[in-house]
Amino acid sequence: MNSFLIITHSTLAEGFYNSTKFLSGLTTNVKFIDAYVDESDWTKEAEKIISKQDGDKQLIVLTDIYGGSVNQKMTLMLAKYHFILITGVNLPLVLSLVLETQPLTKEKCKNLVEEARKQLQIIEPIKSDSNETDSDFLS
Repeated sequence: MNSFLIITHSTLAEGFYNSTKFLSGLTTNVKFIDAYVDESDWTKEAEKIISKQDGDKQLIVLTDIYGGSVNQKMTLMLAKYHFILITGVNLPLVLSLVLETQPLTKEKCKNLVEEARKQLQIIEPIKSDSNETDSDFLS
């Protein structure tokens, strides 16, 4: 089984956790840390979670901004602990990872990251035929 730790600046991590719980109901293997919301050292909490990780579970750590302070600190922890670190997290990625029933490998994570990137889209207005109604669009 896989386990997940989401760490972001402010309360975004909790938002990902809550949205995942709402949409999938699957959060027993998901933890989150909202970094820099107070004066506490969030890295101690992260290290505690990572160091107590069950060896039979693959830990995936998700951070928000590539090169940001959260990601930098987690990158440093890669030298000491075994986990997969993914940055630039979005909700489609979190859901894809959490819903995956097979053990996650680095290669599988790379594939899921590519799929999540496809969710970033600019939506253009729909050119409507004057005879179309909202119900035509929604069906």
